[in-house]
Amino acid sequence: MGTKVVNIKMNGKDKIDLHTHSSASDGLFSPAKLVEIVASHGLSAVALTDHDTLKGLNEAAECAKINDIEFVPGVEISALEDKLELHILGYYPKRQEVLEKYLFDLQKQRYIRMKKIVVILNDLGFQITYDEVINEAVEAAPGRAHLARLMLKKGYVPNIDQAFSRFLNRGGPAYMERQTLNFAETIDLLKKAGAIPVIAHPGTNARPLIDRLIKFGLLGIEVFHPHHNHELTNYYLGLAHEKNLIVTGGTDFHGGSLEKPCYPSGLTIKADYLKQLKKASAMI
Repeated sequence: MGTKVVNIKMNGKDKIDLHTHSSASDGLFSPAKLVEIVASHGLSAVALTDHDTLKGLNEAAECAKINDIEFVPGVEISALEDKLELHILGYYPKRQEVLEKYLFDLQKQRYIRMKKIVVILNDLGFQITYDEVINEAVEAAPGRAHLARLMLKKGYVPNIDQAFSRFLNRGGPAYMERQTLNFAETIDLLKKAGAIPVIAHPGTNARPLIDRLIKFGLLGIEVFHPHHNHELTNYYLGLAHEKNLIVTGGTDFHGGSLEKPCYPSGLTIKADYLKQLKKASAMI
């Protein structure tokens, strides 16, 4: 499990990160190592929000205790409707068993989809095997991020972003849909699990959807995110205040590289934002 680290307090205890990923989904580092990395930057709290899985929560929580950092359990679930994909974060799920069955089904869908994507890439001339992707994912269900890393290692793309923009994003030659719930169903699932539903990195696409999502039970907006420029950040911050929504944010850290984690501590947010989230969770 985790080991005690020396906090260098680069940001001080007034900073938190409410969006990170471990190797339980598509991050590079184990849940314990991820927590150690974040703790070494002196943050007061960290959330683990892996894609479509809760597998890393116990390990991360145990390591957080060792390293004297508050742990926020979470998950990030993909929702699809009318060819628009949104990601919904769920914080503090009290009834995790409610989520487990659906998430298990999602994991199975990831394996099925990856087999089909590999066939498409083979037809395009890429020498990539399904087993290689599985090995890249280690114990996690295979996702596009694992495939993108493999494409980079094999020299097919100069960087991860190119793998997505040229091949794996929606509209790309190797993109493939997978079975998911729609927006209302995803939010309802999180509410049944006793979690706080928050839309992740809404960007520009979700702007006209916020009122509709609120009717479904959305309680928060991830205002602060690396993909949000100054204009978007200010827009969603104002909208959150207007609609009385919880404000969250984080680094969306996946790992950088195994040799150099390069944790983006400058993208963390003020610790005060956790108070509203915890208050809402206590009321459920």
